Amino acid sequence: MRRRLTCASLLFAVCAGCGRSTPRESEAEPPIPVAVEAVQLGAIRAVVSATAVVVALPDADFAAVAPDEGRIVEITKAAGDKVKAGDVLVRFEFPSLRAEGTVRAAAVRRAELRLQRAKEAQARVQKLLAIGAASRREVDEADQEVNDAEAEVQQYAAAQAAADAIGQRTTIRAPFDGVVAERLHNPGDLVGTSTSDVIIRVIDPRQVEVLASVRVADAGRFADGSSARGVTTSRPTPEALRVISRTQPEGGATAVPVRLAFLEATALTPGMELGVEIDAEQRSNVPLVPAIAVVKDGGNTFVFVASGTQARKRQVVLGV
Repeated sequence: MRRRLTCASLLFAVCAGCGRSTPRESEAEPPIPVAVEAVQLGAIRAVVSATAVVVALPDADFAAVAPDEGRIVEITKAAGDKVKAGDVLVRFEFPSLRAEGTVRAAAVRRAELRLQRAKEAQARVQKLLAIGAASRREVDEADQEVNDAEAEVQQYAAAQAAADAIGQRTTIRAPFDGVVAERLHNPGDLVGTSTSDVIIRVIDPRQVEVLASVRVADAGRFADGSSARGVTTSRPTPEALRVISRTQPEGGATAVPVRLAFLEATALTPGMELGVEIDAEQRSNVPLVPAIAVVKDGGNTFVFVASGTQARKRQVVLGV
């Protein structure tokens, strides 16, 4: 309250009817009990109220996207299912990889057959050399053929290993323990590599924060690090929060996003809505009255002041 109240006390309840009554009527009406409390000077802190939602932290939200254009062969989980790190989430079939794999496998087989024949020829030439039926040049040529065949096998084997590594991308596994938040495709669907074409989303429900929408006019009334509380309909006990950051409002914006962190582990999960109260400015050495003593009448605000045995209605201006 900005206006100082010099009265000794306030009345919390008064008689609504002030008309005259006969002595018999007065005797028939029981007195209305009231509570009186002295106005105190003290400190009070304002709060900024806002609506909010629980969201997953960036590192706790995994969106599975196809590494190449292909077809989904299998999706092992449904929305709401729990997953462990390493669990298979999606299997793909990529036509391009299958065709290339067939070609590479044939090339590796040809190189291995060449090496086998080169080694057999090398062994025959060395036996002939031992009995004087082959020249040194023929032995050198056989040795060179073995070396060339071995190099070709190594080349195709390296290409096959690289292809196998790419082939492993046909399977997507869960990067952490969590819960499937969304499943947006089914087996048989054709998918691309666009980051917007998410197949399945996994979140870690233990890594969450609160995202509140605060009016632009109220965003400057508190600072980063301010304490706050969050309440949901399912959990009446307030959740202790702390303001992490506020986004600068853009032109024409009526509200700004405010991020808040839980001070303790919470059972709230992403997507749950809650109301938050953020501690804002503090006023010191101001008159304090119970909220129940404040009476609204039209566009004005009043309190009832105890003056002897009478209750006097006094207009006031509310502060925090």
